[in-house]
Amino acid sequence: LFRSLRLYHLLQSWLLPCREMNSTVEGSLLESAASIDEVSALMSLVLGKYTDESARDWKLWVGLLLWNSMLIKWMRFGYHGIYWVKAVFTIGFNLVILHLVQQHGKVGLCLSLGTVVLQAAFTTYIWWTPTNLLDSKSFVAESLYQDIGGPFLQCVFLFIGQLSLLVMYFCALFRVFELANANYVYWMVAYFGVQMSAFFNRGSSSQLGKVWNVSLWHSVISVAPQVEFSCPAFGGEMRKLRASRAQTIARGIMGFTVNMLFREALAFTVPVMLMFLPDPFEFVGSCLALNFIVTLDDMEAKEYKVVSVDFPLPTLEKSFSGVATEKSAELVCNRNHTEFSEFSFGKKQQLSEASMPGQLDDTHSEPESLV
Repeated sequence: LFRSLRLYHLLQSWLLPCREMNSTVEGSLLESAASIDEVSALMSLVLGKYTDESARDWKLWVGLLLWNSMLIKWMRFGYHGIYWVKAVFTIGFNLVILHLVQQHGKVGLCLSLGTVVLQAAFTTYIWWTPTNLLDSKSFVAESLYQDIGGPFLQCVFLFIGQLSLLVMYFCALFRVFELANANYVYWMVAYFGVQMSAFFNRGSSSQLGKVWNVSLWHSVISVAPQVEFSCPAFGGEMRKLRASRAQTIARGIMGFTVNMLFREALAFTVPVMLMFLPDPFEFVGSCLALNFIVTLDDMEAKEYKVVSVDFPLPTLEKSFSGVATEKSAELVCNRNHTEFSEFSFGKKQQLSEASMPGQLDDTHSEPESLV
């Protein structure tokens, strides 16, 4: 009993400084939160809503100028991945979204989402670069939606899961929307610390994953019924497979929706979402968790090679003695499957003639070469 009492007093003497330190930390956190609110109040003099007339809001005109000028630059000179150009484009679009949210509330938020979707479709159109899978003879799958050798049911379940999480995200965005609680420090930190540090101009290491390659998948859909693919299977063996056009179209729709439309919507609504959060701890946690939704489909790179292409075979003739030109047919088929690399899409390729066994009649000749 004496030892137990002594241990109890020792624990009390050890826990007392911990409690004091805990109260000190809580006090410092409260002071930090109060300081953030004070800075946000100062920033609201510039970024806050000060007029009910949209035409008199500087954020609209400055945002449109920065946003559209960078778009015009890309359309005229092409996209070269210059960091400062992307930074100007992003802050301009952020200002336009902030203006819409302040002036029109939740309706403005819906307009912002619609603008993001239109922008994604427009940039896909203007930066379209044709891709010919028969020329490259392979493609690399980095998303489960591109993994044509994987189970299609898994893609369906994955899409339902990502769609559900995105719906939850937008429901939370509309639920926390309260302009009186806007913190402009969080809005600015989201631009510097999330968008321009983790999302944009990071290439394959972006926290949002890679953009969906629409041109590549259009080529996959075009040649899928006539092409046989090979990919490494479990154990290192090469597996051959064919992909139906219906499944490749469905995979393309799901992949474009998630890795283009959802990706852009999440990337440009992050500042609005984060500026309504109540405390810094929740702000940091949300910054780390938001990208999880659109990267669920990411996978280890897997290369699919085109191993054969189906060509129309010519009609095989028979010799006068009735012996079929089986050797020629076999040679044609072998060349059709193994030497297709010499074939270019839309270009005629002549193959050398194969000798026929047996004696041929003067009125009969060997089959014509394959076109």
